Amino acid sequence: MIRLEELARRTKATLCLACGKCTGNCPLAELEHGHSPRRLVARALTDLETDGRILVRKCLTCGACEERCPEGVAFVDFVREVRALLPPEERASCPHHQVLMQATRLMASGGSARKRLEWLSEDLRVAEKGDVLLFVGCLPLFDAVYADLGIRSTDIARSAVRILNRLGIEPVVRAEEVCCGHDLLWAGDPESYRALAEKNAALFAETGAKTIVTACAECARTLALSYPETLKNFKYEVVHLATFLAGRLKELGIEQGTADAETTVTFQDPCRLSRHLGVVVDPRAVLEAIPGLRLEEMSLSAGNARCCGTSGFQHCDAESRRLQTIRIAEARATGAELLVTACPKCRIHFTCAQEEDARRARVDGREPMKRMRTEDLAVLVAEALEKAAAPAAAQGGE
Repeated sequence: MIRLEELARRTKATLCLACGKCTGNCPLAELEHGHSPRRLVARALTDLETDGRILVRKCLTCGACEERCPEGVAFVDFVREVRALLPPEERASCPHHQVLMQATRLMASGGSARKRLEWLSEDLRVAEKGDVLLFVGCLPLFDAVYADLGIRSTDIARSAVRILNRLGIEPVVRAEEVCCGHDLLWAGDPESYRALAEKNAALFAETGAKTIVTACAECARTLALSYPETLKNFKYEVVHLATFLAGRLKELGIEQGTADAETTVTFQDPCRLSRHLGVVVDPRAVLEAIPGLRLEEMSLSAGNARCCGTSGFQHCDAESRRLQTIRIAEARATGAELLVTACPKCRIHFTCAQEEDARRARVDGREPMKRMRTEDLAVLVAEALEKAAAPAAAQGGE
């Protein structure tokens, strides 16, 4: 218990016991009477073997509590490290029959990279070495696991390469890349996470990359914040694609395109991007530069945005579905036709929630919730660039 008490002091978690102001910000507290970050800390410190374990696993680690905290408590760090103190069989689990978690552990132990680059089409230009590395992460794995949802996560990877190619960049894309380790780290398995981090760091060094770009909010958070804490001399510039593009919009020429009609969109701020990394302006700047798009904000946005209901694929329960349903309703309330994300998992969660609601509606004999189309920011940018290139190509053919 000494280690747990030291962790509480280091993260200032003990200050939670005399406060509770963050409860109003906690998305789970809104749904479940009696739940609060303060109660989680108290139970973790006094009853970790039973009630504390349940609460620690339940936490979304979205960081909403830290937005309200007047004492600077590192609450999500406290939860993450407490999970690592639990016995392996008591740590956070993963839905979908553990496929995703087991796949990432296989990567950590030396699993094969076969078929990892099959998503690359002939028109995409990539390199083995170079200054800019595109970290694809688990997008190919998501395609295999979530094929029934009708969305292809590798569309995001293809779009990212096309965008970088338009900027004159042939990004490094390597088959030897493995999962960033985000899910394992936050599930309480730091050993497997470190194995993945070390594999990726060795690969990055071999490529000569200086900048690492990723279209995944969780990958961006892990590479930018967790890797430097875990690995010595990890000194790369790590940016989400939205940030990389926000400073290159004129060079990208995205505003030269045209739109057949105006489309109203709203944006879901991923917890790892907005609260953990503080990136809220960049994705909006990119969206506002796309011709024909009009951005309407949800009532809760930026640092106050509502979590999509899960993190690291560790939650797939009634509370997760309720949070997703509430968030989709908030998106529809803006009058938007399209819900834009900057995290592949947010897109998967919102799509999955609507598919499940449709299935339940058929069984219950009721009308399903009104559908809200979702799309990733990278895909929208790539589509806008294609439209911008069309007039120039037509003039060149005359």
